[in-house]
Amino acid sequence: MTERKTNLLPIIGGAAVVVAGGVGAYFFFNKPAILPTGTSVSGTLTVVPKQSLMAMSISTDGAALSQIEQFLSPETKKLYDTELDKFRKNLSSSDFDYDKDVKPWIGKNVTIAFLPSGKTANLVPNRSQSALQPRYVPMSNTGSIQFVQNKEPEKAESASAPNVLLVIEVKDKAGAEKFLSEKVKTKAGGKEKQSEYKGVKITQYGEGSNSSATATVGDYLIVTPREQLTQKAIDTFKGEPSLASSISADDLKLKNTVAQVYIPNFGESIVELSALNPKAETIPPESLEQLKKVKSINLGFGIDDSGIRFKALGKFDPEAIAALKNSPNKIIGQIPSQAFAVITGFNIKNSWEQFAKSAEKNAEIKKSLDEARTQLKSSPLALDLDKDIFGWMDGEYAIASVSGKPEGILAQTQGLAPVLLLQTTNRSAGESLLKKLDDFISKNGGKVDKKDVGGVAVTEWSVPGAPGAIVSHGWSQQDTLFLTASPIVSLFVPKPTSALEADSTFKSVVSTLPTNNVGYFYIDADKTWSIVQSFLPAAEKEKTPPEVKALITSIRGLAVTAAYPKPDTAEVEAILALKKGGK
Repeated sequence: MTERKTNLLPIIGGAAVVVAGGVGAYFFFNKPAILPTGTSVSGTLTVVPKQSLMAMSISTDGAALSQIEQFLSPETKKLYDTELDKFRKNLSSSDFDYDKDVKPWIGKNVTIAFLPSGKTANLVPNRSQSALQPRYVPMSNTGSIQFVQNKEPEKAESASAPNVLLVIEVKDKAGAEKFLSEKVKTKAGGKEKQSEYKGVKITQYGEGSNSSATATVGDYLIVTPREQLTQKAIDTFKGEPSLASSISADDLKLKNTVAQVYIPNFGESIVELSALNPKAETIPPESLEQLKKVKSINLGFGIDDSGIRFKALGKFDPEAIAALKNSPNKIIGQIPSQAFAVITGFNIKNSWEQFAKSAEKNAEIKKSLDEARTQLKSSPLALDLDKDIFGWMDGEYAIASVSGKPEGILAQTQGLAPVLLLQTTNRSAGESLLKKLDDFISKNGGKVDKKDVGGVAVTEWSVPGAPGAIVSHGWSQQDTLFLTASPIVSLFVPKPTSALEADSTFKSVVSTLPTNNVGYFYIDADKTWSIVQSFLPAAEKEKTPPEVKALITSIRGLAVTAAYPKPDTAEVEAILALKKGGK
């Protein structure tokens, strides 16, 4: 039986990749005497060829992750220390000891990139696979990517093997060289071959398809599974186009970046990357067509004075996002401050029309949509899905969860109630829908009453045996329809005594997000945790460790928004807002 040799790339790369799991935290908690500053990923990206499918860069000096210190309380530090201890035990392997072999020489940043395979898939028809072992290779026909079983598993594995490039910033070249010669060479059974390319020494450890090639250029260590890939990286370092310029043009403007992922030529890259997964499913032609409209994706996260921030920036064909518009964001002034979870947005009508239009290109979705239209039209309400439901929702909207008094129907929910607000320029269409709903309720055993709340006509629905009215609707403003649980109407009709936009927590959480956006997703952590606690039995509360409680209560809130700053650009930004000192 032939012995399978282990590819040496994971051994070398493992020394750097473990950083992704929390080496930065290791540096922080061990408080080294000197911490390098700056977390720019542009350095290692200058060695990554521009035609790469994807690049992931990770900060390794601990300076970025150490920003979490300002948010730690004694209780949360205890929790972090426990998890860190587990991490330390798993950090080293039988091949190397991180503290001894890697920590002394690794620099500020590591980038892992995937390069194109340079191969064209054959056109192979699907056939019965029952007699074969599940080994798949990517094939293409009719414009979609399919995975069919190959009778030669070894060849299939080789054909789909990724072209991985690892670029490690080095602060101590002698230490890095010692690691390669003592650890990597030993693992390779002492087998080492050297060559030269454009004045740069390339060292190959091991033999054949199980070998790894390394080279040092400037302050960077290059590691690849094949010498040809190392040569490409050397060409890039010496002036060939790199990803550094592309990613700079799509700057995320993150402070203290911990990790960043960049996918250029997204439509093509994602297809080849998905082909690396032997269990991947077919990508339909219509999905491929949509993917081609995405030009690039750049995403990452960092830690700043507000908390942990995530950003994503996408470049698109202008047609793909032309219908998406930023919101005036005025409706927040109509949401009561008692809201603890909120989603706001703009122009449901337009989004629905775009969805319906794109559904015409997908037979399965179109069929489901047509069935929904038919069923709604033939129902007792006899509604037109496009016209009666979505056709008039052309303004802002808000969906909120509100905590009110546990009275009436809300006694069963401890005061929790939903609120739906819809703005429109076509009030008559909205009123027509409400009238149809009122008639349906009254004809099916319900009761429809009207009352005045602060000068606003409010319609209430109730049923026999219920503790008061259940649902209320009306127009809190001339252009704003509301639908909610009856007991909380007075919280925001005709307007809130205290609106969410004036709430100190809401303002502090969303204040660092772009104000010109499509709307918000927002959660108040303290209010939400208090509500969760109110539903938990006393015994369950006691089971929650104090460190976990401290971690949860150290969160101020979560907010997410999206924006379209340019005709071809979409941005998403999220902030997990944390309390200073965890309090």
